[in-house]
Amino acid sequence: MEIRGLAKRYATGETTVIALNGVDLTAEPGALIAIMGPSGSGKSTLLHVVGAMDVADEGEIVVGGRAVTALSRSELVEYRRRIGFVFQRFHLLPALTALDNVLAPVLPYKVDFDKDARGRELLASVGLGSREDALPSELSGGEQQRVAIARALVNDPFLLLADEPTGNLDSQTSAEIVELLLEVRRARGMTAFIGTHDALVASRCDRIVRLLDGRIVDEVEVPRGLEPEAVLDRITRVEST
Repeated sequence: MEIRGLAKRYATGETTVIALNGVDLTAEPGALIAIMGPSGSGKSTLLHVVGAMDVADEGEIVVGGRAVTALSRSELVEYRRRIGFVFQRFHLLPALTALDNVLAPVLPYKVDFDKDARGRELLASVGLGSREDALPSELSGGEQQRVAIARALVNDPFLLLADEPTGNLDSQTSAEIVELLLEVRRARGMTAFIGTHDALVASRCDRIVRLLDGRIVDEVEVPRGLEPEAVLDRITRVEST
């Protein structure tokens, strides 16, 4: 994936907010990239534009040789169906069971797989094989996020976009969710972007991209085998500048 000169502006009354300002970024297939930065830095906007939930004002996103920013409306629908989204607030439907929440993205469509079997397999893969009939209100925050991750995988996505996936969780549960996301990425070989404030989450990624005022101001490659403490030290020094 190549992101070239991406810009996004929002008008709020008489004021224009620049959410993205000339972002250039390359992600190799299978890469796990953390997007860091303070609130308002453009993390969520970047994920939304990459996921075609929002439209850039300038620039382009190229995936597999195709410019996503030039796709027709119907082509964008197909593109979005091949992306898994994980959000901070889970966004589960309260009246649906865990299994039905996982299947929600594919229920309106004809697919070439057994929906029920796929949903049960995914819930088992995130450790919730015994909670298929549970409603969201009967699940802990960590369990709800596991359901959300399973839902994100139901269409076998090539790209996973996670926006503050541990933001509403305690430290222990956050660590478990991060390990689950890492395992999912390893098992499926897909590219993943994780927007996060959490340096511990970022330190487990392959690369850390720091945004400020809609611009990339630093990129940190995380060599394999590097101690997490060394990565955290670099992040801390960058965040203090």
